Amino acid sequence: MGLNGYRAAAKARIDAELKARVGQWFPTLPPPHQEALHGILAEGKRLRGSLTCLVAEALGGTLEQALPAALAVEVIQAASLVHDDFVDGDTLRRGRPAAWTLLSARRAVLLADLMFATAIEKMAQAGGREGETLAHAIAAMAQGAFQEAVGIAEVQDSAAYHSIIHLKTGSLFAAAARLGALAAGAQERTLEAATKFGALTGEVYQIADDLADGAAVGARELLQAKFAPLVEQAGCALAAFPDNDRTQMLADMPGELVRMAA
Repeated sequence: MGLNGYRAAAKARIDAELKARVGQWFPTLPPPHQEALHGILAEGKRLRGSLTCLVAEALGGTLEQALPAALAVEVIQAASLVHDDFVDGDTLRRGRPAAWTLLSARRAVLLADLMFATAIEKMAQAGGREGETLAHAIAAMAQGAFQEAVGIAEVQDSAAYHSIIHLKTGSLFAAAARLGALAAGAQERTLEAATKFGALTGEVYQIADDLADGAAVGARELLQAKFAPLVEQAGCALAAFPDNDRTQMLADMPGELVRMAA
């Protein structure tokens, strides 16, 4: 089974678990809001949750050990998209009405806040380092979104642009990979390698997405120049991982995410 096969299997499992656990994780939500939450969580690519599972298995853990963290990461990703759609005024998400157009802006934003808080709570129950990892990622994502919204940097400002994509995208990929390593009981050196790999992979994905969105010619040259160094650095981070088929899938992931975003 290659990377695509693994991701498809992991996505199916994560989808099923999310559907089953909404009632358990959000027991006080009235039925209409639970239904809305199911819609918010539906149809994601599950890139980050799959990364959590793959890192865990590469390091000797199991899918079952990684699943709670994978679900928490996907809840965070979905909540961030609710906020993004409202802030950007986007009325559609994956061909369906955005949550804020269905629930009202106030209810959608508050529901997303509940999703953030619940994911942190679940990871804090798993362990202090797990809770800290997810909380740090949420803070970084918020900082990146704020900097982008107020126009602190454009693509042409290479250093500032890289900082923003690390915060708004790389940080959650980094947390996903780190949580997978924590689920597998990895030692500190491997934890840091997993975190670095996740961050670099997320940055590659964001650059590919920006290119696909039609960056200007000058900006495209800057973005394309970043690809090779970031992919190479991600590969180097995996030197701390055991040599097995799951690690090889991880090595293939940056290139696959570039193809997906194109």
